[in-house]
Amino acid sequence: MQPALQLALLIAVLIPACKVAASICGRFGIPPILGELLVGVGFGPGAFNLLHWHLFQGGEASGALMLLSQIGALVLMFIAGIETDIDRMREASVTAFIVALSGVIWPFLLGAGVGHMLGLSWKTACFIGGALTATSVSISARTLMDAGRMASPEGTIILGAAVIDDVMGLFVLAFLAASTTVKGQAFGLAPMASEWLQQRIAPAAAHPLVIQMTMISICVTLFFVVGYVAAKRWLDPLILQLRKLSSTEAVPACVLALVLIYAISAEWMGSVAGITGAYLLGYVFAGSQFKADVERSFYAIGHGLLIPLFFVSIGISSDYRALSGHWMLMLLVLFVAIVGKVVGCGLAALGSGMDYVRSLRIGCGMVSRGEVGLIVTAMGASTGIFGRTEVAVMVAVVLLTTILTPIALRGAFQLKSEQDIEEGLLSPEPNVADVSGSASFSAGAEPRGSSAPPDRSSFMVTTPPVTSLLALNANDAASELK
Repeated sequence: MQPALQLALLIAVLIPACKVAASICGRFGIPPILGELLVGVGFGPGAFNLLHWHLFQGGEASGALMLLSQIGALVLMFIAGIETDIDRMREASVTAFIVALSGVIWPFLLGAGVGHMLGLSWKTACFIGGALTATSVSISARTLMDAGRMASPEGTIILGAAVIDDVMGLFVLAFLAASTTVKGQAFGLAPMASEWLQQRIAPAAAHPLVIQMTMISICVTLFFVVGYVAAKRWLDPLILQLRKLSSTEAVPACVLALVLIYAISAEWMGSVAGITGAYLLGYVFAGSQFKADVERSFYAIGHGLLIPLFFVSIGISSDYRALSGHWMLMLLVLFVAIVGKVVGCGLAALGSGMDYVRSLRIGCGMVSRGEVGLIVTAMGASTGIFGRTEVAVMVAVVLLTTILTPIALRGAFQLKSEQDIEEGLLSPEPNVADVSGSASFSAGAEPRGSSAPPDRSSFMVTTPPVTSLLALNANDAASELK
């Protein structure tokens, strides 16, 4: 079968399966993202092993599927940026930085300590700790979207801290790379500048780690400043010109190209993950007058095709059979991965003025690992620091934290926060009469996701959390009257 037909068959099988599984999960109050991940696990090497069927021999269609899934991650992060509450993000910037810093230090120290305690060398243990530092921005963003909590105070801090985590994870990666003797071909302005300086300046060659850190700091700052200022200055005028084109859907097509350009620029100029560049562009779009039009178009292409492929690819690339005989190591690393983020980020949020419930939500939202963890794992494998066991453990931890995050975050948002009541997001004494009809909300406390495009209902949680709380309190009041 031709590769194009193979890819068409893969998409024809996976997309409906994802939507059916997500719908079933939604009916039972389970985050839809979990259904998409489990579809991937079911079709992965541990079960049906779909990509190795005779129909898909050659691997070209499988590679194309993985490439499409990465584009889906970029689209997801662009949508997450559009849905960001800019005012809240600015207010939470300091808190997000503290949460991110604590969420890097705790998992690194705990992961390295547990690894060394189980008999691994310090270098291997440090690689395990490094793989546990960063948070998967895309997983947290999708979970917040499904729950309608993207613009909540916790959602704003989670997204901001996760983006900062990506940059901090880069510094950890640079430190680990400097500790290895095998040099790979790095991509980006910072590695090129570091190599150039080390070849021509003797003091730079004597202190490679300092040079790498310095160049990374300069390049990260350069990308964020130039990328933000350029988008802020030219984005709306560009959209105005694109609207004059007579071709069909010219604006979303060109905006998609711009998302890809920002992703490439993030990798090359800023030496950060491409999803960070996509998020930065979406963040600027959040304040654009054309936000609604662009958002509506990207919901269709994103949640209709590309984003489900991204989540199913995470599950389909995992093989739990490689963990045979190493379950204790996997469970301990998983425990450290969860505790490091929940405790580290939660305590930082608590110290920044959040109450216990909101701090727990932030900690749960930072649990999922993603691209950076897999990059560190791949680097450890390529240099011989990680064996087959360590690779299997880290892939399993990335997958399990990805699956557990939506469940934990959804459960944390069901808890009542005193700060929610103080800020008018929840009503402490709802009226029974209001519940029997349509739920009423105080001024400025509309249900999350109320401004979403019409087609968002296909992936939103159908019952708003506030309405559920009102209904529960109403039932309690009615039982007392009896």
